[in-house]
Amino acid sequence: MEHILSSCTTALTQGRYRWRHDSVLQELADKLERERTKKRPRQKPQMIQFVKEGQKAPKKLQPTSSV
Repeated sequence: MEHILSSCTTALTQGRYRWRHDSVLQELADKLERERTKKRPRQKPQMIQFVKEGQKAPKKLQPTSSV
């Protein structure tokens, strides 16, 4: 590893830089794919209550909190 970090010309000609780079990218790609395909609970879509012109919006229930 020290040879790779010190810019060793032999490591460069043998493709070790590319191999290391590709290995890191492959690991990242695998992790991203696992997260992308992970099952997640579906959230119920929130509905928007539209108010017609001239009408008042219905009062929202305020959550009660105890101190």
